[in-house]
Amino acid sequence: MGPAALAAIGFGLVHLGRGAAGPHESELVHRRVGASGGATALSVQSLALQLSAALTGSVASLLPPGPLPWLLGGAALLAAALLWSGPWSGRGGRRTPLPPSDGDRQAPPRVDVCYAGE
Repeated sequence: MGPAALAAIGFGLVHLGRGAAGPHESELVHRRVGASGGATALSVQSLALQLSAALTGSVASLLPPGPLPWLLGGAALLAAALLWSGPWSGRGGRRTPLPPSDGDRQAPPRVDVCYAGE
């Protein structure tokens, strides 16, 4: 298998992972951020993604050619993901949604009543 095929497989796996995480990220932002801060949260999330991509590209350009640096980086990333999400991480996972905060509650719709004599 040539380098172009490996690059294409890696590209596909990265975007498969990002696509699988997307609904969970959206649900988390929707649950944790009020209606007034939703656009700001999405902007910060986008900025963080762009910054991490720029830093990753800069670091990747410094790596020597060959598979070993990439395998070590992948192993470190896998270890970090396991530590982040494992049972020993102390996160526990919330099974029930949080109640809405005061900023999330919507005012009842306004009803204008017009009487016949008006």
